[in-house]
Amino acid sequence: MPDIKYVVFSDLHMGAENSLMTNLKYDTPQTDTTKPSPVMVAMIDCLRQLIGKNEDKSTKPKLILNGDLIELALTSTNRACMAFQRFIELCFPPNEEDFLFDKEIVFLPGNHDHNLWEIARHTWYMDVLRKIKPGDYVPNELHSTKVFHPEKIKSLFLNSLIECYPHLKDVSVNVIYPAYGLIKKDHSKCVLFFHGHYSESMYWAMTNFRSDIFPDRQQPMTFEEIEIENYAWVDFFWSTLGRSGSVGKDINLIYDKLQDGTEVNQMISNIADSLTKRKRNFIVRYLERKALKFVLTASLGKMASNERNEPDVDLTPEVKAGLKRLMEVPLFNQLNKELQNDIPDDITFLFGHTHKPFMKWFHPQGYPNPLKVINTGGWVVDTLSEQPLHGGSIGLIDEELNAITLEMYKEGNFKPTPGWLTHDHTHDPTHNDFLNKINQIIKTEPEPWLAFETIVEKEVHVRYRNLEEIIKEKD
Repeated sequence: MPDIKYVVFSDLHMGAENSLMTNLKYDTPQTDTTKPSPVMVAMIDCLRQLIGKNEDKSTKPKLILNGDLIELALTSTNRACMAFQRFIELCFPPNEEDFLFDKEIVFLPGNHDHNLWEIARHTWYMDVLRKIKPGDYVPNELHSTKVFHPEKIKSLFLNSLIECYPHLKDVSVNVIYPAYGLIKKDHSKCVLFFHGHYSESMYWAMTNFRSDIFPDRQQPMTFEEIEIENYAWVDFFWSTLGRSGSVGKDINLIYDKLQDGTEVNQMISNIADSLTKRKRNFIVRYLERKALKFVLTASLGKMASNERNEPDVDLTPEVKAGLKRLMEVPLFNQLNKELQNDIPDDITFLFGHTHKPFMKWFHPQGYPNPLKVINTGGWVVDTLSEQPLHGGSIGLIDEELNAITLEMYKEGNFKPTPGWLTHDHTHDPTHNDFLNKINQIIKTEPEPWLAFETIVEKEVHVRYRNLEEIIKEKD
């Protein structure tokens, strides 16, 4: 029977007060990251049961963390660090035989922890520079890694949090960005991982700004080019600004208020009034205010209506087009370059970012067959009421690179549910065996799953209430 060889998470947002992976003080929105959250404990219990049923006991599954692992935009660094350590403690207890995962962890930064990629690539580049002899050619800095067999870039930041445990000296996190791939030796099948932030146009802000000024310039064709043009913007707004002292606290409050349309309109009016109130001429003040409201609506309003805040569809037309563009241009170019134009017939594409788990078929131009697209959702509750499409899912992959999803919850439906998409061009029966095995384990030993269901429902409703209290806070 198939075994679980890879476990994939995205959008855990550890340390954020709205994350189900962050422990809260009783009956308050305040975090207490000295302890693991109830949802985190229950989730690891469920995974430990599944992985314990692997027939091959000689190896552990590899953990793939597909972006927004820790929250670096909307909480303090120390809270995010401590929440991550609680996760590591549960996954790697003192007895090595009880380790849940392989000692080498794969991490693909997202937008909310993009700064960890900056730290990792700069550290790696400094190591390269130290080995250069006088007069040698100095290579340029790296902004992206290979998809398959990528450069081995250690996360100095995350590894520092792990190495303080005496029994975890051999456990390490390797950083890959922005895409990673697993492939069979005969190139017949591969699984690709990508956090997904570049599927939304707001993360292309510098590229779009340049195109407005110089419309004849060519658009980025590779991941390296996309990142070179936009990394400073992504890092500033989503990985560093929210930790900038008292200003950062206000940014956090603005983010929370973006979840309420009335609050967004009020903020836009307040900012426009504040910036124009010194104008003595009524007509000039009126015109400037109108212009500012237009600009602010196009920026703050755009953020308020981003993919996560569209409750009625699992993927908006804009993001679907953005995802298609990523698959058809930078990803396609990267695959052709690394695989020498031998693109596999069978491709699974896993991403997160939107916090809305789903499975769909996509057939971008250039690929021999449709791609199985799996979104692993997210683990934050950042709305005031139930959003039935929001939820958290875990990707499970076996030794033959067959991928299934373990939908742990959706708001309003808290029952963990395994799922899959048949390959309409291969009808691989092994895939059914993998799904059937997971279903059978959950059915015959339901205790941890029932416990998780109860806990996650309670914690989701706690965060609805907390967000309402936070939004009421006055500036």
